[in-house]
Amino acid sequence: MSTQTQVSDTKIGQLQPQNADLAKLIRASYSSADLESVRSALVKLRTLELRRYKSGGHSAVTVLNADTLENSIDGLLIFMWDRDNIMQCLAELMLSENDSLNAGLNVPKNNWKRGLAASITHHRKGEGRFLDIIQGRASGFPKDYFRRPHIRYNPISLHEVGDPWGHGQNDSLSFINFLLFHGLKTNRVQWNDEVGTQATAFAALLHAYFWTIHVWEDQDLGAWEDKVAQHWSSIACALVSLREQYDVLFPNGAMRHHKDGVDYWVRDHGVKELIEKCEAKLRELGIREFISSDNGDQRSADLAQINPLLLAAVAGRPVLDDANTVAVLENIENELMGPLGIRRYTKDVWDGRINRYDLGPNEEAQWCHGSPQMSYIYGELFQRTGDSKYFEKQLFHFNRTIASIPASGLIPEAWIVDVNSREWVIDANEPLAWTQSMVVMALGQMQASLKKQGL
Repeated sequence: MSTQTQVSDTKIGQLQPQNADLAKLIRASYSSADLESVRSALVKLRTLELRRYKSGGHSAVTVLNADTLENSIDGLLIFMWDRDNIMQCLAELMLSENDSLNAGLNVPKNNWKRGLAASITHHRKGEGRFLDIIQGRASGFPKDYFRRPHIRYNPISLHEVGDPWGHGQNDSLSFINFLLFHGLKTNRVQWNDEVGTQATAFAALLHAYFWTIHVWEDQDLGAWEDKVAQHWSSIACALVSLREQYDVLFPNGAMRHHKDGVDYWVRDHGVKELIEKCEAKLRELGIREFISSDNGDQRSADLAQINPLLLAAVAGRPVLDDANTVAVLENIENELMGPLGIRRYTKDVWDGRINRYDLGPNEEAQWCHGSPQMSYIYGELFQRTGDSKYFEKQLFHFNRTIASIPASGLIPEAWIVDVNSREWVIDANEPLAWTQSMVVMALGQMQASLKKQGL
């Protein structure tokens, strides 16, 4: 077998497979038949099963019992997060266009669009949150984060949830904007369908909102809702989404939304200026997640940085350039990768339910979505450049993904250290839809890479 399609036996030997049956399917090189064996096994284990409510909403933790689906609003992660929802939309979009990947899963072809429509519908219901910031009724500062657009809400009614939450998350709003305009750009969304008819209002208010808060330098809470800072990951998500928006606007002219006697315009030059400001800030940050925070902390590596890299890979254009993408990925691998997953950041104390102050070095929770997401990103680099070193990294992270799936087959949010035994166990959040979605995308991307090589 060509070295172009192999990952070394040494790297295979470093894996710690958690499911004995799946361990037998891990290969140093895959044929299409080998890959189908993995996919079929994951279908039988329900690892890849994704669900939506009648509203189009979904829960962060997938409710697998269809009989109780509409009566399941209970528990911390039954709620809907925009970021997680759009991650699932991306997987559902891939499934809708790949019948072999969808075999046995039978995810409806319009589910991704229903999910996107649900996020936009929620923000149309709560558009006063945008207007409060734009018109100065709320400051947009940390003390007013609850008054920002709510990115966590009820997945059935799509209404806000009343308990306090850190809603200052520009990356979540950018995820919606990305998929909306990526859909319009690629003709998967039409201006007159259930999503496109809402595009102008959402995009116009988001545009005014981004200018009001200075999204390129705003101190939001980032993907983990835990640190007030200028997050590389949030700014990069905004940048990637704005590029898709610009590509739609440039040939089609300006957009206008009229609300309460005010015209909210989105013009291509305004979007272009936001793009330039975001690019400049990212180059200043280099590969660091943040160098400016509310208490002076800095963070050199953060798993959240792979989120905009994923969106950029879907779009087929790097956040800045390929060298920056690889530098960010390798920095995360070097600083945060553990035997079963990838830590969010150094000295992370969250274990999925509580803060753990008993954790020692390298005992931080190891999240399971990181390797499948990285496998997808490296796969896009390989397919676009033809450089075999990227395929080797794609394959490495694909195998880590399979190794991290527990005996139950229901892939969790993370592996955590048990407080008594100090052994690695799954956290309480399983199966996590975000992670399931990334496994789907890693499989689809591996199919594409094998096809590129004639395998």
